[in-house]
Amino acid sequence: MAICVEMGIGFHACSTSMDLMGIEKDDLIEGAEISGASAFLGGAIGSVTQLFIG
Repeated sequence: MAICVEMGIGFHACSTSMDLMGIEKDDLIEGAEISGASAFLGGAIGSVTQLFIG
């Protein structure tokens, strides 16, 4: 992931999933953004995006 950060790749975390799993902002890598699913998908339109749900 460090290489991805160096390349300027953005990381986004789903706020709903974070709430369900008890994940806090401090648990994320530095620079990760938190957004809802609809906001993420709205921003992902027209971009080359990988979406991982785990």
